[in-house]
Amino acid sequence: MLTRRCLGWAGWMGVVLMLTACGDSDPPVGAGGDETPVVNADFHTLRTPALAAGEFELITLSTLPDAVTGGDVLVALRGLAPDDAYTVTRNGVDVSGVFARQADGQVRGLVTGLVEGENLIVATARGGSGTRRAALRVRNHPITGPVISGPHQEPFQCRTAEVGLGEPLDEDCSVPTQYQWFYRSSEDQGFHPLDDPYAPYPSDTMTTQTSDGRAVPFVVRVESATINRGIVRIAVLDDPAARGPDAPFDAVNWNGRVYYAYGESCGVGYDQGRNDPTFVLGNLDLTTLSADRLLINLVGITDRLGKGDITVHSTLSAYGVHCNPMVSIETTMMVKEHIIEQYGPIEFMVGTNGSGAALQQYNAINNAPGLLSAGLPTATFADILSTAMTVTDCGLLQHYYANSDLDWTDAKRAAVNGHNLLSGNQYNAICQSWVDTFLDRIDPTRGCSVPEEIRYHPTERPHGVRCTIQDANVNLFGRDPRTGFARRPLDNVGVQYGLAAFNDGTISFEEFADLNRKIGGFDIDGNYVPERHRMDPELAALAYRIGAVIGRGALAETPVLDLAPYLDLIPTANIHEAVRPFTVRARLNARTGQQQTQAIWRGVVTQADAYPVMEEWLQALRARRPEYGGDHVQAVIAAKPAAAGDRCTFGTVGGRLELPSAILLPLGIAQLPLLPGAGVPGLDIPLRVDVPETWEADGSGLGPCATLLPVTRTPRMVAGMPMTDDIIKCQLKPIDPNDYAVPLTPAQLAELAEIFPEGVCDYRKPAVGDVEHSMIWPSLGGAVLRAPHELRWRVARSVPVD
Repeated sequence: MLTRRCLGWAGWMGVVLMLTACGDSDPPVGAGGDETPVVNADFHTLRTPALAAGEFELITLSTLPDAVTGGDVLVALRGLAPDDAYTVTRNGVDVSGVFARQADGQVRGLVTGLVEGENLIVATARGGSGTRRAALRVRNHPITGPVISGPHQEPFQCRTAEVGLGEPLDEDCSVPTQYQWFYRSSEDQGFHPLDDPYAPYPSDTMTTQTSDGRAVPFVVRVESATINRGIVRIAVLDDPAARGPDAPFDAVNWNGRVYYAYGESCGVGYDQGRNDPTFVLGNLDLTTLSADRLLINLVGITDRLGKGDITVHSTLSAYGVHCNPMVSIETTMMVKEHIIEQYGPIEFMVGTNGSGAALQQYNAINNAPGLLSAGLPTATFADILSTAMTVTDCGLLQHYYANSDLDWTDAKRAAVNGHNLLSGNQYNAICQSWVDTFLDRIDPTRGCSVPEEIRYHPTERPHGVRCTIQDANVNLFGRDPRTGFARRPLDNVGVQYGLAAFNDGTISFEEFADLNRKIGGFDIDGNYVPERHRMDPELAALAYRIGAVIGRGALAETPVLDLAPYLDLIPTANIHEAVRPFTVRARLNARTGQQQTQAIWRGVVTQADAYPVMEEWLQALRARRPEYGGDHVQAVIAAKPAAAGDRCTFGTVGGRLELPSAILLPLGIAQLPLLPGAGVPGLDIPLRVDVPETWEADGSGLGPCATLLPVTRTPRMVAGMPMTDDIIKCQLKPIDPNDYAVPLTPAQLAELAEIFPEGVCDYRKPAVGDVEHSMIWPSLGGAVLRAPHELRWRVARSVPVD
C-alpha cells in the first residue's frame, strides 16, 4: 500500500520561513490559564526541586507532558500525606478511580480517554494542610505520530501485509495489535510458535533462569503493533499455560529492564520497513544476513530475553529504513511510553546494536537525556552529518583517482584517504566501500523504493519524490527557496585534501596541487561538478543548534560501553573504521574535559560479554544520580566499575558460538563451534583473553590492540580536521606557508592561492555556526512544522484553594 499527501510549493515556502525563524523555543502548552505553577523535572531521574510544606505535585511518568501519545498517560501525585484525600479529573471528568497509593508513597494512575490536542488534568487534595490544587495541561498526539519530528514523510509504503500482520487499516499503515507465543526448544536452540499457548508445552521446551534466580519455562509473548507508523515487536517472558486463558496477561516474569535493539544501515525512508518476531527473539539465521541485519544477530537478544528483559525492535528506529535522528528519538520515546503504560515502570532501558544503530544510540544520549539509561553500540559512527563527510569525500577522491593522469599508487591513495596499505589497497579499499554502499544516498534518482513513476527525474519528473538523505531530513534542514529542494549539509570549500600526505613526503607538491584543483564536488542531484559543494552558513548553524552534530548536548551524562570489533580489513564492512569510537571520545574530551563516561572495548567482543558490566554500572549509578540540579557527568564517572575500563579482547578457540568467523579472521583467530570443555573431561578453554588497555582520544596507546589493530584516519583528518571530526563547514584563512612542512616557492604559494581563492580551512577555529551547547530534547512540532524548540518535563505544583 502506498500513501501520499501533497504540499504545494507555496506551502513549502512557508516551511522554509518557519525553519529559519529566530528563537529557541515556543511557549509550552497551557502556559497560564488553568495550569498552576510548574517546575521542570530532571530528565534522568524525574526529580524536582524540593516541595514546600504541605505542597504536592502532579507529574506525567510515562512521557513528557507535551509528547503524550495514544490517548493515555501514566500520572502521579507526589508529596501527599498518607491520610490526604484526593480527586483527579481529566477535562472535567472524574478519573480518581484509576489511581492508587504505591509503596513509595506516590499516588499513581493511568489516565485514559485523552482527546487529541490539549487536555487538562487536575488533582485536588484535602488534608491537614487544607485544600490544594494542581493542574497540568498535556498534549496528546495520535499513536501514529508525529510528535517531535514534524509532518510525516510522504509518500509512505506500508509493509504490514508482507510481514504477516494483514492489510493496513489506514494511510498510516495501522493494524490491530497482535500477540504470538513462542517456546525455545532444547533440540535446536531455536524458537517455535505455540499454536495453543494455554495447552501443555512441548516436551522439548527449555527452562531459563531469570535475573532474580527463578527457573521458568522459556516461553515468550511477542506483541506486534504499529506505533509512529513503524512495525514494533515487543517480547517478554510469559507463562500462559500456568495462568490459563481466563486470566489477563501480567508481566510477572519481566525484570523491569528493556533491551532496545535499534536497526542498522542508513536509508532515506518513504517506507514502513519490515521485521519479524526473530528481531526480538534473537533467532540467529545465517541464511538471512544482510547489510541491514548483520550486527543485530550478535547483541545477545536471546540472553537478555531469557533473563527477563523486554526486548524491542521498531522499523522506524531502524536507520536502514529511515535515517532521520528526529524520527528515531520520537519512535523510541513513543515505544517506551507504551511499555511503561502497558507493562509497568522501567528500571532501566539499554540501547543496543551497531552501525546505524550506534548512530541512533549516540544521537539519543546526546539530544534526549533520560530516554536511554545506557548505550552498548557496536561499529560506531557519531552522527549522520560527520559520516556523510567521509562518504562524499571518498566519492570525490575515487572519481579523481579514476580520472587523473598522475601515478596514484595504492600507497599514495591510502595516505590521502587516511588509511594504510591493508585498508587502502584495491582489494580492500575503505573509500571504495563507502562509494559502493552509501554514495547513492545523495542521488535523488536512486537509493529508495519509491516507484519510478513518481520518483524524481531531472527532466521527466522534476517535481517527483527525491531519494536523498537531505530529503529524509527535510523537516530539519528546510528547503532552498530558489529550487524547492531540501537543503543539503555538505561542504568542502577550503579543504586541503592530502595535506598530511604532502607534509610527510608521501605525495609531491604537483600531486597535492592537482588533487585540490580537480577534486570538485557534487551538485544537488549528486552529479560530479568541477566546483566544490557548499552549504549555507545558517544551515550549518541550525545543524549544530539542534544537535545534528553530537557532542554539544548531554553526551557525557549517560554511560556508554562502545564495542569496537576490528572491521577495517573486511571488504564492505570496512566502512566501520576503527577510528570512529575515538571521534566520540575526542568530542567528550573537547566538550567536557573527560572520557571516562565512555569505555571502548576493542577486539573480539559482543554485547553479551558487555551487558553484565553495564548492568553493574547502572545499578551503581542509580544510587549516585544527584539531587535536582546536580552533576550527572560526575555521577556516571563515580559509578563506573573497574570492569568497565578500556580493554583489548581476543577470542580463543571455543569462543562464543554466535560470532561469525568473518569478524574474527582479521585477528588471525578462527573460532570453532565448541563450548569450553564440551565433551572432553578436564578440558577448560577460556572464552576470551582480556587485556586492560587505555587509549587516548586519538586511539593511540600501548598494548596489543593499539599495536596490532591500528586506528587509521578519515580524508578530512588528513586534510587537518581534528580527531573530533565534527567541523562540517570550516572557517577560512588565507594560504599560510607555515601549514606546509616543506618551504614553498612564491610560485607554488601563488598556485595554491589560485586553487583556494576564498582561503583554506582554519581548523584551529570552531566550525561556522558552532554552538557551545545544543538543544536538549529538540522538537520540530508534530503534524504542523514549527521552528526548532526544546521540550521540558513540566511538573505542576499545587496552590491553596480558597
